[in-house]
Amino acid sequence: MPPGPCFDFKSGRCRRGTRCRFSHDTSTSTASSSSTTNLQLREDTETEAACRKWTYMIPRPDTISSRFGAAVDTNKFFQMGWNLIKSEDAGTRQHVITKLGAETGLAIIKSLTDIMDASQKDETTVSIFRDRTLPFYKIISHPDVLSSLILETPVDTIYTFLFGPSGRRGLRVFRSTATALSGMILGHSPGDEEVSAIAISSSLAVLDRLIEINQSAQVIEGFTAIVETISACIPENFMVPNAQQSLTRIRRRLNIGSLLPFAPTQSNPQSLLSAAFELSQDLPGNLSNNGARHDNDHASIADIQILPTAREIASPRQEYLPLIDSTQHHLSGLAGLLDRQFRLLREDTVGQLRDAVREEVTRLEHQNRNVPATHQGQQGVRKLIYHNVRFSRMCVDRKKGLQVVAEFDQPPQINHKSMKQREDWWKGSKLLQVDSLVCFVSSNGKIIFLSVCDPILPFHGRKDSISDDKRRLDDIPSLFRQANRASVLLGLAEYKTEDAIWISTHIVPSKTRQSLVEFPGVLLPSFQPTLQALQKMSRKLSLPFAEIVAPDSQTSAAVIKPPAYATKRGFNFNLDVLAGVPLTLTPGQSFDFTKLDGGSTLDEAQQFAVIQALSTGLALIQGPPGTGKSYTGVAIIKALLHNRKSADLGPIICVCYTNHALDQLLEHLVKDGVMQVIRLGSRSKSGLLQNLTLHHVREGVVPTKTEKHDKWEHNRDIGETLREIEDILSGLNNPNSWTNIQAHLLRTHNSHFKELFGKGVDEEGFQEVKGRKFRVVESWLRGAPKRLASNRPIAQLSAISLREMSTSERGVLHKHWIEQRSAQLTNDLIHVLDSYYGSKSALDNCHRELDLRCLREAHIIGVTTSGLARNIELLQRVRAKVMLCEEAGEVLEAHTLTAFLPGVEHAILIGDHEQLRPQINNYELQHDNPQGKRYSLDISLFERLVRPQMENLRVPLSTLKTQRRMHPSISELVRVPLYPDLQDHPSVSEYPEVDGMRDRLYWLDHQEKEDSQPAQAVSLSKTNTFEVDMIAALVSHLVRQGTYGSEDIAVITPYLGQMQKIKKRLTNSFEIVVGDRDQEELEAQGLQDDPETSTDGQSQVQKTTLLNALRIATVDNFQGEEAKVIVISLVRSNDKRKCGFLKASNRINVLLSRARHGMYIIGNSDTSRPVPMWAEVLSILERSNNIGPNLALCCPRHKETPIEVSFVALNAAQEQRKVASMSVRDLAEIYVSQNAKSYYSTSLYHVDISPGS
Repeated sequence: MPPGPCFDFKSGRCRRGTRCRFSHDTSTSTASSSSTTNLQLREDTETEAACRKWTYMIPRPDTISSRFGAAVDTNKFFQMGWNLIKSEDAGTRQHVITKLGAETGLAIIKSLTDIMDASQKDETTVSIFRDRTLPFYKIISHPDVLSSLILETPVDTIYTFLFGPSGRRGLRVFRSTATALSGMILGHSPGDEEVSAIAISSSLAVLDRLIEINQSAQVIEGFTAIVETISACIPENFMVPNAQQSLTRIRRRLNIGSLLPFAPTQSNPQSLLSAAFELSQDLPGNLSNNGARHDNDHASIADIQILPTAREIASPRQEYLPLIDSTQHHLSGLAGLLDRQFRLLREDTVGQLRDAVREEVTRLEHQNRNVPATHQGQQGVRKLIYHNVRFSRMCVDRKKGLQVVAEFDQPPQINHKSMKQREDWWKGSKLLQVDSLVCFVSSNGKIIFLSVCDPILPFHGRKDSISDDKRRLDDIPSLFRQANRASVLLGLAEYKTEDAIWISTHIVPSKTRQSLVEFPGVLLPSFQPTLQALQKMSRKLSLPFAEIVAPDSQTSAAVIKPPAYATKRGFNFNLDVLAGVPLTLTPGQSFDFTKLDGGSTLDEAQQFAVIQALSTGLALIQGPPGTGKSYTGVAIIKALLHNRKSADLGPIICVCYTNHALDQLLEHLVKDGVMQVIRLGSRSKSGLLQNLTLHHVREGVVPTKTEKHDKWEHNRDIGETLREIEDILSGLNNPNSWTNIQAHLLRTHNSHFKELFGKGVDEEGFQEVKGRKFRVVESWLRGAPKRLASNRPIAQLSAISLREMSTSERGVLHKHWIEQRSAQLTNDLIHVLDSYYGSKSALDNCHRELDLRCLREAHIIGVTTSGLARNIELLQRVRAKVMLCEEAGEVLEAHTLTAFLPGVEHAILIGDHEQLRPQINNYELQHDNPQGKRYSLDISLFERLVRPQMENLRVPLSTLKTQRRMHPSISELVRVPLYPDLQDHPSVSEYPEVDGMRDRLYWLDHQEKEDSQPAQAVSLSKTNTFEVDMIAALVSHLVRQGTYGSEDIAVITPYLGQMQKIKKRLTNSFEIVVGDRDQEELEAQGLQDDPETSTDGQSQVQKTTLLNALRIATVDNFQGEEAKVIVISLVRSNDKRKCGFLKASNRINVLLSRARHGMYIIGNSDTSRPVPMWAEVLSILERSNNIGPNLALCCPRHKETPIEVSFVALNAAQEQRKVASMSVRDLAEIYVSQNAKSYYSTSLYHVDISPGS
């Protein structure tokens, strides 16, 4: 295949000559080229030629500024520039904006702004605006320009220049713009309507960005008058959705009038004022009557550091936590909502770290206080302490930046173990894994948060002079290689100059007591991006649907308008894809449901939910268990995709709480023929989606010339910077080395340098005199004549010969040299690190620009809530108009708010507020806790809008009504207490009986007490050994009927500790699957299997798909899933009748609604009965005789023969200690032989269960 054309050659810039791998042939086609190829080549050439022509219009940098006006035709220049921008070529756009942001480009912009004067004649003002200013505005407000990562710097430069000193240039430009817009609108002809609408939209987009970048505009009075002038002259039919959104943001930032279009009535300013001054709460920062609590206590969340500071950790005062009652907040409306969500989420995540570190700080300050190495914090966070920590050396990594090696004492558990045993212990413990968050704590008060780095990457293949493999291996940090000390490579969790300085000055053995605190399972990326996004939103005060989720008025019912894109003149939804016949929907008008019903597979409630969702900008759909929430969501997505082009939707963002749910949704779409799907994140288990991950799709993107050049430039800069850093670190890591003395004297004291090193030294600091070698520095330190005993100050020593100094003076001066050199190196390090992080950030933007291009071309972008937080910067630039969130009732409000990306006009939340609430760490913030109810952090936005708290608006809700999962006897357990309108689809009544069981639904009631809690338990989770035994027996019996694949049976329990016990018990008989979230929680709580029982040091959990394994899960991580047969262990059984987690109806609901054919509950009914919902469930079971102490089995060959296993007999035998070696099968056979003449031949209890053991 012949090489492509060299565009550098065509523009006269190719310097490679005959070495160029592209063609220098000037002909535009060859005889063999197809007409398509010729056309493409001509189009590319024309674009290149136009770009070159436009570039040549820009004067050279050395051109005299006074000649700019005559040299550049701004009319032609900006019109050509706009034609290039709208050519849809990313490289061309990048070239144009980069040139405009350069000094010569800004000079041309100045020549335009200089002629913009509102005092001119209206015709002149309109003419200049229409011919020159408007093309310029369209260039710098193009959505791809404003959302580009690689163009951030030139775009900010252009807008800052346009604003001018103290906003003077911006005021002049927009006064002229306001005058021009008034003239265009008042004097327009019908044919000019579209031009006027574009002019309004572009002008407001530029003003919006100008005020966002230059926050001082908020205090410059002139901008308010300009906005009022523009607002007053715009007719309603000219105000397109984009312009309305820009104007709303501008008015909010400038605090003009009614901030939100849907909130015409304002709260009484006097009431807000009195609330702010009469609050009984101790307000934040300088608003507190007692002053700020510490250096990280601020009135504005934008000023708060995410990770706690040392003073914050030491502060005895309680943090300010806003209440759910918004009238008690120090801020109102959207600002108050964002403030509350930020502070509560930070307290739930960072607060537990703060309290755990505070305990260790206290222990270090009081040496006699004994604190165990493993400790469960007050809020439930598990922490581990590593003692006698010291930083041994620093290094640098190309991707991670500054790193430090920390050494500490090996844990006492592995004292006197072999190296292989130590290695197995560390691997099995899952401690100090890559990306784990740790905190360095010193008795002198220093606190540094760090994360664990991969030790192999920065040390592997390092080019140095070490040739001995053993020495190189010893150089790599290792947790297990040394018997007494472990070492780990750490990077700064957040780069701070003061932390880098502190570390660089403490690479020496320290006398202070120092520890490392680890928080297993806590990952900074799980909460930091969300908190940062909330901070950014608080600065911009821009959020779609703010008028609904954070109303300023006291109205009780929300007016939900159609999506903004659906209000365009002439638009309606084409629903042929759902109805199978021609059918349209015009939001706000009546709809013919009979046509939809005739050709749709949706039931009546699903049809209504779909139409309601398409008709309203913010739509809520409740889906009780088994009613087809996902199926309804897929139907909505198909309808939206069918109208994608007419509505100009861009990508649809699909957000799910779990990876499993996201995989299911995307697989459904792909199998139905949906194209252009991209999945964010690396946790997919789906083979079908492997080629649709962003990482995979990105590999096919070709970078633009600008991107290639920038990447090369940044990589070069990083390479040079890294070499500088390595040189600096070699000095800091060995502060006493002779090379440091040599470099310091060479730089600061030439005469002393010549005295010591003037005769030359070899590479090891030796000097040879008369055949004898000696170390220059050491010889000088020890070689003072005994007659010299002076002790002069350092200031005098600098002017004295080194030979004339006493031993003590030499020692003092040597120490001074080292200190001076270290200070200089540290100063150099900070400057070079600033350069590195700047280049690294710019390089990351180059890579993310490719990601952005991929995402913009997608039709569907699938992401989990945690993945959305990690990719928030990227997704905010995609310009999506539609966001659909499944499992919305499980998603924290903070995460949902961040999913309301800029530009979203249509949000669809699908969930069920009667099922699980969002999971949080701090019980003190939970709604079900009487003390935590005033905070209610675990109330999702979905639930808050459906069940308004305080003054919140109530949003209309569509509810699905027909369930297709549970047999009617099972669905009754949730229908009676929670879903009175829930109907059973006829198909669920036809489910077969559960093989091997007399009843499909049964509560096996017992009085066996839960396990007592050991004093030094690793976890506070509850267990019940008796129920573990019963579960094992029942599951074995069910599986051995031969009719169930193991994927058809699932075991659920509310407690992580019980799940781990069941897993350990069944792992020898079945292939066990534990979900990702449960596995992460097991590791975080230290509940994984004993690593010494694993031959390879790995956990015994089998990571397989759900299709060929027995699933064991906690109820909190099983929402949205189902199985033919569910076996439940309730665990709690105590005299106090406390049922713990299962007192919440949400959790009970999920527990009882997972089964399709059959469900078996093992638990103590007396413990559960005090809970109202359990009382209703027990009443239903008692009426149908589905509860009791005997489990009724069924022999496949003798179905008429009653077989029951009585726990009474088992317990009696256990009390008499007669079952020490007797299996449940033995007991069952004894019982059967006493009650039936036939032999029960099924292999019921092959798993030997000795409940007394």
